[in-house]
Amino acid sequence: VIVYNYQYMLDPKVANMVSKELEKECIVVFDEAHNIDNVCIEALSVNFNRRSLEAAAANVSKLNRLINTEKEADQARLNAEYQALVEGLTASGAIDATAADVL
Repeated sequence: VIVYNYQYMLDPKVANMVSKELEKECIVVFDEAHNIDNVCIEALSVNFNRRSLEAAAANVSKLNRLINTEKEADQARLNAEYQALVEGLTASGAIDATAADVL
């Protein structure tokens, strides 16, 4: 018989530590279960304030700008490599100049 507050068993932040010693097939009796819905809501709820949401939005915007910068740099690098490849193929005679213009 183990006796402790049922909040420990329902709160995912605590439940793994406290309840891991329970047998897979055991009976759990909740005293004061009429309050269980509020405890579940509280345990699984997250509160945000305006400042944290604004900071998160600013971080997402910053990340988006960084991703776009990297995409542009990658595209420029890819275009330069492609042009060097076409020029090398043209110089070696593997393709003619008119084919290079089409590529």
